[in-house]
Amino acid sequence: MFERFLATEEITHRLGTDLSRLASDDCCGGVEDPPNFFSGIVAPLRIIDLAAGNPLVTSCLSCLANMRGAFRRMEDNPETRRRAAFSMEIVGYQVPSSTNARHLLDLLAENNLANTIRERKTVDLDHLPVALYYGCRKQELNSDTPRRVETAIETMGAKLVPFSSALQCCGGPKSYQRDVSLGKGPDILAAAQEAGASAVVTVCGMCQANLEKEEAAIPVIPFLQLLAVTLGMADPKVWLRPFHSVEGG
Repeated sequence: MFERFLATEEITHRLGTDLSRLASDDCCGGVEDPPNFFSGIVAPLRIIDLAAGNPLVTSCLSCLANMRGAFRRMEDNPETRRRAAFSMEIVGYQVPSSTNARHLLDLLAENNLANTIRERKTVDLDHLPVALYYGCRKQELNSDTPRRVETAIETMGAKLVPFSSALQCCGGPKSYQRDVSLGKGPDILAAAQEAGASAVVTVCGMCQANLEKEEAAIPVIPFLQLLAVTLGMADPKVWLRPFHSVEGG
């Protein structure tokens, strides 16, 4: 199976950007429900401090929102900042001066992704109808990134299908932590199918994890995996087939 971490590193390398991966067990804390001081403040600040001042990118809008949210809460409440500094020092870290974090799609979109796809495409998606699902964190992306991503998908040969649930919340950590569905995932997938999509494309790791838990006759594919198919790095018969989970759960 084409592993997501390896795909991210290989794809970005082919597109001219090399990434250094943080330890695989590092978590921003965004999966905790309900959130607490550690998961909402200390955990995301620790991730940023681990980057040691280097630009930090993530393919998960939920992670990005949690990291940025930690800074907003410290700005709104000096006591929160004081507690954060104390807690970080105890575990051997420091409160970073800024988030220095962004979504991976913002990075890729800046480098004229559509032209790069046009030059390097080896597999045409042959008008495959896809529903691009942003979830409720679309505002974390740069304002022009969605347009560039949509142009990139069309350059791959796919057909973008508008659907009513493109910005609906996937259920977030509540759905992630529980085995039972909260009803959001099935509604989102059903809306995509009713709109005529043959696949749902995600741009958020949390959304991907929640949607791929659902039993559905439509594949749920991270944007980078769709890009991997187009660049000839992944088998279309694997990634574009309708089955329970593109990563086996």
